[in-house]
Amino acid sequence: MGFIIFRCSLVSDLDKVGFAVVGLGVIGQVHASNISSLEGCRLVAVVDQLRARAEEAGKRFGAIPYCSIDEALRNPEVEAVVIATPSYLHAPQALYALQNGRHVLVEKPMATTLKGAQLITRTAERMGLRLGVVFQERFLEAAKRLKEAISNGMLGRVYLIEAELKWWRGEGEYYRSDPVACSWRGYWETEGGGVLMNQAIHTIDLMLWFGGDAEEVSGMTANALHPSIEVEDVATAVIKFKNGSLGTISATVNTQPTTRQYRKIRLYGEKGQAEIHDLSLSMWMDGGEVYVDGSMIGFGELHKRLVAEFASCIKSGSEFLVGGAEGVRSLELIKAIYLSSRRGEFITLPPTEDVYAL
Repeated sequence: MGFIIFRCSLVSDLDKVGFAVVGLGVIGQVHASNISSLEGCRLVAVVDQLRARAEEAGKRFGAIPYCSIDEALRNPEVEAVVIATPSYLHAPQALYALQNGRHVLVEKPMATTLKGAQLITRTAERMGLRLGVVFQERFLEAAKRLKEAISNGMLGRVYLIEAELKWWRGEGEYYRSDPVACSWRGYWETEGGGVLMNQAIHTIDLMLWFGGDAEEVSGMTANALHPSIEVEDVATAVIKFKNGSLGTISATVNTQPTTRQYRKIRLYGEKGQAEIHDLSLSMWMDGGEVYVDGSMIGFGELHKRLVAEFASCIKSGSEFLVGGAEGVRSLELIKAIYLSSRRGEFITLPPTEDVYAL
């Protein structure tokens, strides 16, 4: 005698947020997989300009495949859109989705220009829609514990924040890995920047989350080892925060050997110090030590936590942790570093019109 097994969810389809994922590269596939497995979400549509890729993802995740965002937004079951296309498409596609009444979760950078970032932020506010930016490391336990420690005064007044990102991105395997990558990666017009804009932006977001708004910055950037691209592959900056603390950033995608890649954020306060090394946290204070192990966190897990929270905020109407204003803040600082590097001078924040031209 056979048995029929019924799988049921505690959340009906009517209570789930219907998503479309636009852009099915590596990170778009991660978002599609996460959304299809989250109890409070439903993957309605997947979108990619490459028809075969869209159809394959549709079969894999049980979603309707489309080749344009316009087609997907004609589907009334799509309530929210995840934008995971090349960087230069983020702002126009986010704007289009917002203008069509959809909530938007956009990959970093939220735009390649400050004007674009501010435009979609204002549009979301005007239309009463949720706009989120994919800074998934805000949902890292190590980062949340450090933020709590700062807020609770466990480290005392923080006077110095140091950040290092030493990664590797090769020309052949990254910037020129396929025809799509060749069409946009490594160009100012389409990527908006290099290691600061694409890789270190997560670290910069955490620096600002921990340290508050920046007041002044001086930076230098260069392209040392990637002759086929226009943007920077190495950058340094010194920051003065509005609360009086200082900060430094050192970032590169030239690290060799590649087995020595790492990311560190170190905070020094009057009562102790802390370090996030990759995904783990160590804190040292007079009262003892704290360690949070993040080494077992798999790729895509933090994205999953972020999407789950975004969907919850849509349902509850509450504010999302990483809204449009947070995305604008990191972009402002990066653009100010670029302007400082070009002019050879300190740049005051908030930026002048000169930064908007970058």
